[in-house]
Amino acid sequence: MNNFTSKDFSLEYTNETVFIKKAKEIIYYNLGEVLDIDEISKELNISKFQFIRTFKANTGITPYQYFLNCKIIHAKKHLDITKDLYGTVVEFAFTDLSHLNRHFKRVYGITAFEYITNLK
Repeated sequence: MNNFTSKDFSLEYTNETVFIKKAKEIIYYNLGEVLDIDEISKELNISKFQFIRTFKANTGITPYQYFLNCKIIHAKKHLDITKDLYGTVVEFAFTDLSHLNRHFKRVYGITAFEYITNLK
Protein backbone atom coordinates (compact mmCIF):
# COMPACT_ATOMS: atom_id res chain seq x y z
CA MET A 1 0.00 0.00 0.00
CA ASN A 2 1.24 3.47 -0.87
CA ASN A 3 1.41 5.71 2.23
CA PHE A 4 1.40 8.89 0.16
CA THR A 5 -2.05 9.21 -1.34
CA SER A 6 -3.18 12.59 -2.60
CA LYS A 7 -5.84 12.63 0.12
CA ASP A 8 -3.12 12.38 2.79
CA PHE A 9 -1.23 15.30 1.27
CA SER A 10 -4.41 17.34 1.08
CA LEU A 11 -5.24 16.69 4.72
CA GLU A 12 -1.69 17.47 5.82
CA TYR A 13 -1.70 20.72 3.84
CA THR A 14 -5.05 21.73 5.36
CA ASN A 15 -3.77 21.00 8.86
CA GLU A 16 -0.59 22.92 8.14
CA THR A 17 -2.62 25.88 6.92
CA VAL A 18 -4.72 25.83 10.10
CA PHE A 19 -1.49 25.65 12.14
CA ILE A 20 0.03 28.63 10.29
CA LYS A 21 -3.20 30.64 10.58
CA LYS A 22 -3.23 30.01 14.34
CA ALA A 23 0.44 31.01 14.62
CA LYS A 24 -0.19 34.22 12.65
CA GLU A 25 -3.17 35.05 14.86
CA ILE A 26 -1.11 34.63 18.02
CA ILE A 27 1.65 36.85 16.61
CA TYR A 28 -0.80 39.43 15.26
CA TYR A 29 -2.73 39.84 18.51
CA ASN A 30 0.49 40.36 20.46
CA LEU A 31 2.10 43.07 18.30
CA GLY A 32 2.46 45.40 21.28
CA GLU A 33 4.58 42.86 23.12
CA VAL A 34 8.03 41.44 22.57
CA LEU A 35 7.76 38.39 20.31
CA ASP A 36 8.06 35.29 22.53
CA ILE A 37 8.75 32.30 20.28
CA ASP A 38 9.00 29.99 23.29
CA GLU A 39 5.52 30.95 24.47
CA ILE A 40 3.97 30.64 20.99
CA SER A 41 5.55 27.23 20.38
CA LYS A 42 4.32 26.06 23.79
CA GLU A 43 0.80 27.23 22.95
CA LEU A 44 0.98 25.38 19.62
CA ASN A 45 2.45 22.28 21.31
CA ILE A 46 5.54 22.17 19.09
CA SER A 47 9.24 22.72 19.72
CA LYS A 48 10.63 26.21 19.19
CA PHE A 49 12.88 25.16 16.32
CA GLN A 50 10.21 23.04 14.65
CA PHE A 51 7.84 26.02 14.87
CA ILE A 52 10.35 28.37 13.22
CA ARG A 53 11.15 25.86 10.44
CA THR A 54 7.48 25.06 9.77
CA PHE A 55 6.48 28.73 9.76
CA LYS A 56 9.28 29.68 7.35
CA ALA A 57 8.60 26.70 5.08
CA ASN A 58 4.94 27.74 4.77
CA THR A 59 5.28 31.53 4.60
CA GLY A 60 8.76 32.13 3.22
CA ILE A 61 9.69 34.30 6.21
CA THR A 62 10.52 33.68 9.85
CA PRO A 63 7.99 34.36 12.61
CA TYR A 64 10.09 37.35 13.67
CA GLN A 65 10.04 38.81 10.14
CA TYR A 66 6.26 38.32 10.03
CA PHE A 67 5.96 40.03 13.42
CA LEU A 68 8.03 43.01 12.27
CA ASN A 69 6.16 43.29 8.96
CA CYS A 70 2.82 43.40 10.83
CA LYS A 71 4.16 46.03 13.23
CA ILE A 72 5.41 48.19 10.36
CA ILE A 73 2.11 47.96 8.46
CA HIS A 74 0.20 49.04 11.57
CA ALA A 75 2.76 51.71 12.40
CA LYS A 76 2.28 53.19 8.91
CA LYS A 77 -1.50 53.27 9.41
CA HIS A 78 -0.96 54.94 12.78
CA LEU A 79 1.32 57.53 11.18
CA ASP A 80 -1.30 58.20 8.49
CA ILE A 81 -3.77 59.16 11.21
CA THR A 82 -1.61 60.78 13.90
CA LYS A 83 1.57 61.89 12.07
CA ASP A 84 3.22 61.33 15.48
CA LEU A 85 6.58 59.56 15.17
CA TYR A 86 7.32 59.20 18.87
CA GLY A 87 3.76 58.15 19.68
CA THR A 88 4.11 55.44 17.03
CA VAL A 89 7.42 54.28 18.53
CA VAL A 90 5.73 53.89 21.92
CA GLU A 91 2.43 52.49 20.58
CA PHE A 92 4.15 49.69 18.66
CA ALA A 93 6.93 49.01 21.20
CA PHE A 94 9.89 49.93 19.05
CA THR A 95 13.11 50.49 20.99
CA ASP A 96 13.53 54.00 19.62
CA LEU A 97 12.96 56.09 16.50
CA SER A 98 15.97 54.63 14.67
CA HIS A 99 14.57 51.13 15.24
CA LEU A 100 11.26 52.17 13.68
CA ASN A 101 13.01 54.00 10.82
CA ARG A 102 15.30 51.06 10.01
CA HIS A 103 12.43 48.57 9.71
CA PHE A 104 10.11 51.07 8.02
CA LYS A 105 12.76 51.75 5.38
CA ARG A 106 13.28 48.01 4.79
CA VAL A 107 9.56 47.62 3.98
CA TYR A 108 8.68 50.95 2.31
CA GLY A 109 12.03 52.24 0.99
CA ILE A 110 11.92 55.45 3.06
CA THR A 111 12.16 56.17 6.78
CA ALA A 112 9.07 56.86 8.90
CA PHE A 113 10.29 60.45 9.27
CA GLU A 114 10.54 60.87 5.48
CA TYR A 115 7.09 59.30 5.16
CA ILE A 116 5.34 61.76 7.48
CA THR A 117 7.27 64.65 5.98
CA ASN A 118 5.77 63.70 2.60
CA LEU A 119 2.26 63.51 4.13
CA LYS A 120 2.22 67.18 5.11
